[in-house]
Amino acid sequence: MPPPPSQSEEDRTAARRLQLFMGTRLGVATLLLGGTLLVALENQRGMDSFTPKFLVSLIAAIYGGSLIFSVWLLGTEHRDRVALTQVATDLLVTTGLVYVTGGPGSGFTFLYGVAVLMAAMVVGPGPARVTGASAIALYTALVSCLALHIIPVPPDQAREAYLPPTPELVNAALLNVLGLFLVTLLAGNLSARLLTAGGRLRLAEASAATLARLNDDIVRSLTSGLLTTDLDGRIRTINPAGVEIFRTDPFALIGEPVTSFLPIEASALVQRRLDGEGSTPRAEGKATRPDGSKFPVGYSLNSLINIDGTVIGMLVLFQDLSEIVQLRESAARGERLAVLGRLSAGLAHEIRNPLSSISGSVELVRDSSHLDSEDRRLLGIVLHEVERLDDLVSTMLLVGRPREPQRREHDLRNLVEEVVEMARRGPAHDAGVAIERELPDQPVPAWVDADQIRQVLWNLVKNALQASPTGTTVRVSARLEGDAHSVLQVSDQGRGIDPGQREKVYNMFYSERTHGAGIGLALVRQIVDAHAGNIEIISAQNRGATFVVILPRNAEASAQKAPTSAGPGA
Repeated sequence: MPPPPSQSEEDRTAARRLQLFMGTRLGVATLLLGGTLLVALENQRGMDSFTPKFLVSLIAAIYGGSLIFSVWLLGTEHRDRVALTQVATDLLVTTGLVYVTGGPGSGFTFLYGVAVLMAAMVVGPGPARVTGASAIALYTALVSCLALHIIPVPPDQAREAYLPPTPELVNAALLNVLGLFLVTLLAGNLSARLLTAGGRLRLAEASAATLARLNDDIVRSLTSGLLTTDLDGRIRTINPAGVEIFRTDPFALIGEPVTSFLPIEASALVQRRLDGEGSTPRAEGKATRPDGSKFPVGYSLNSLINIDGTVIGMLVLFQDLSEIVQLRESAARGERLAVLGRLSAGLAHEIRNPLSSISGSVELVRDSSHLDSEDRRLLGIVLHEVERLDDLVSTMLLVGRPREPQRREHDLRNLVEEVVEMARRGPAHDAGVAIERELPDQPVPAWVDADQIRQVLWNLVKNALQASPTGTTVRVSARLEGDAHSVLQVSDQGRGIDPGQREKVYNMFYSERTHGAGIGLALVRQIVDAHAGNIEIISAQNRGATFVVILPRNAEASAQKAPTSAGPGA
């Protein structure tokens, strides 16, 4: 149930009613009593008679009472008491006025009804009924006292006007009492209805305000973007989630064509407006932010209809699908890995046994004394290529049949030392490329499977050696990153990797080199992901490339995805 109006608002309303009541009664009193006094003075020719003096006393009582009530109203919170006291005073003043203006036949008995109406308007139906009963009692008492000579007739008034024949007296009294009764009944009922209607109105206003706040809360709490347009397709409103998705402020969107930001065709928008269609099935496309960047978005389009059933614009609900697209790519990558696993399992045994036979046979032939130097050189090339094929098969088996990492704490410096020494004796020497290590004095711990991370480092070093021209240098380093992660870094001096190719290099069978099957980096990515790590490429055209691998330092850090790197030396 909605809350009632605040107490301060009710107090202000009551105070305004009382002030209006006080001003009205002063005006009425001034006009009626003043006019009556003038008539009395004209008839009596002076202020020494009873009636003018009595009227002056009533005027003084009205103004004095109003002054007292004004002071009382400023100093009290019980405004109903002030109003009831004023009504009681008005009844007494009215009785006095009726007494000096003819008694039972006075023309001012209607002022009793005015007091009842004022009570009904200012205080309520209950006090109005009490006021009406009091008015009837006072009038009846006045007439009875005059008829029974308990109260004397004003000495300057005609006795015939106050003491008419009994039938006329009874008839006048009954008419006035009946009139007061009807006024009381009507005033009480109207006041009760007004009070009920006012309560319902306040309830309706409070309910409307509550519904408006609830509507705002719902729109504000939506995690999806929600915007409305006018009939021309210009944005009228947008919720906070939509503003956050566009990474801007609402002022950059309001009033702009929705087609500038969402992949909605203007012609389709106009046609829907003409056809009055209800909604569009969910669609996807590329949205554009005010800064020009694009992102995948899913959206649905609905007609915005007012209470009369008229289409006044469009309602667009949209979501940023960047994470979903990444999940789709991850699923596709996983599917490719599964295909490779099935393929590698079938090929491994078929290829490895012939390779062993070829390698052994070539070794025997090369050791023969009947071969010249050129034949031995050619057989050496054959052995080298056989070794490459065997390495390829081993890598395919690792990718196709990944095993769960057996994690322990290892010092990454030791892994770097081992891999660098192997590379110096093998591929680095053959490629004519120097290889250097940069290691800190303190340990670089990581919560990893040493064999798998050694494989990661070996593949990255081989790629760096293959990408670097003869006479250049490959650098391998390890360092601490924050409080929870450690970093391995391999840098070459090759031609670099284009920004558009940086994600593709991890795809299966993707390679820009004329040799190699493009599996090594796929294995690297697979192992790093299994360790809850992260891998990044930092590269510039013709200035080499740096692969940065971030790994968890302890078991607690391995429960969370590693952060992105700030770059070399960060």
